[in-house]
Amino acid sequence: MCASLRSTRRTWIAVFFAVLMATVSRPASAQPRPNDPQVIYEVQIDGESFQVEGSQRPIKVESKLKKGTTYTLAVRVAMTQTLRLNSVQLDYGMWAKVIDNKRKDLRVVLIEHDLGFSFKITDLGNVLNAELQDKLLKTLADDAVKRFTDRKATDLKPTKPTAQKFGSSDGKWLRINYNDSEGVARTCMIFVLSGEKYTVAAVAEFLDQDKEDVGSWVMSALRSVRPLE
Repeated sequence: MCASLRSTRRTWIAVFFAVLMATVSRPASAQPRPNDPQVIYEVQIDGESFQVEGSQRPIKVESKLKKGTTYTLAVRVAMTQTLRLNSVQLDYGMWAKVIDNKRKDLRVVLIEHDLGFSFKITDLGNVLNAELQDKLLKTLADDAVKRFTDRKATDLKPTKPTAQKFGSSDGKWLRINYNDSEGVARTCMIFVLSGEKYTVAAVAEFLDQDKEDVGSWVMSALRSVRPLE
């Protein structure tokens, strides 16, 4: 019985890992990027429709149905967007490209931020116990070290796992510092977060020179992880 359970856990981790490391498909930009063409929005008020350019200054429009009535309209894309996965949702800051595999079993979303860093989050779709969470964190860390080594990275310095609370989630994380093949200092941070009804894994990779900006972005996103509403 115990041997069968251990085998099932190893198989589950292997399947999860294969999906997580696969290239996510169905690219979709979640919001307009800085150089995208201007977007025209249609705003409806009391049965009337008006067209407004995104991010333009507030404009005044006259109602055709209500004589003497004037509306002041403006439409802007919020600097914080909500990303909804299968069992959780989180908030992330603009500007970023979102690539979503849309799977119902292991939902993998890659956020590529204009600052030049990446953030991959995986909704596992079920709850893992502490043993499997530790196994998952180690598996992700071992793969990251191998990937960086294959790319001729040097001076790899993985840290030991640290337990930390992220908003309503319990979490464990570790950091891997290294120099890439061109000698540029980089950091990879790996997280496993859990709640009463969910477990998610997240990996952030960025240049050390951007760690102050990226660190606050990543921590803010992780603290916002919560059950899907």
